Amino acid sequence: MESARDTPRPPFSPPAARRARVGLHLTHDQVAHGLAAFRIFADGRAVADWESGRSAPGEAELLALAEILWCSPADLMGSAGALREHRIGQRLSVDELCVRIGVPRARYEAMEQENTWRGDERSTAALVRELRLSLRDLATVSGAAPEVDRLLHETLQGRPKSQAAPMARLLGLRRSRVAAALAAVHEEFTHRARVSLSWSDGVPGARPRSDSGPDAAPDPAHIADRFWAALGNPPAESGMIGVWHRDRLASD
Repeated sequence: MESARDTPRPPFSPPAARRARVGLHLTHDQVAHGLAAFRIFADGRAVADWESGRSAPGEAELLALAEILWCSPADLMGSAGALREHRIGQRLSVDELCVRIGVPRARYEAMEQENTWRGDERSTAALVRELRLSLRDLATVSGAAPEVDRLLHETLQGRPKSQAAPMARLLGLRRSRVAAALAAVHEEFTHRARVSLSWSDGVPGARPRSDSGPDAAPDPAHIADRFWAALGNPPAESGMIGVWHRDRLASD
């Protein structure tokens, strides 16, 4: 069993914490005093260090801080990506979530540690409901994000059609819908490259713009953002068959 020291700290946004505290007209010492009611013993200097980014709160500290600042843990985290981060964002302990989704604690903890959710239709639907996951969130907590990025990279290499089937299977969506989104992403980024080349064409010594030229690598996060936007940022729905349900994929 991992110790609290070995457990990674959740994401934390110092500016968000400061805005919430200032909005309530609280001092660092007053926040620290409030934390004591939750058995979190930190002084005003520790709270100030969190806000400056010199240190970050652990899970218990983050949950207590959210209560003191009248906001959700997700507000203080900035963004949630991993399974554990989504759980913390909803103020749920491991035991509480396991009861709600009907998964044994040991099995869930192993999945959370690896950020590779695997569940049947019922438990996945419960996870989506309890953690308020979008399809993009579900793909991420299932460990599929690197594969999505790889397929998107292949798409930008000029092969959008050949990536439609594996992407559709990975996400549990209709192939036609995925193909249209991939084609839109391919068109957008190849258009940017053409614009960059035409801008530099005929200008002595000019080089293609570094952010969109053929030799520049587009930001993977931005490419993923455009792909999910082209899909319509769909919610995760009960019954979807994706990477999170390997047993059904094997027989589908």
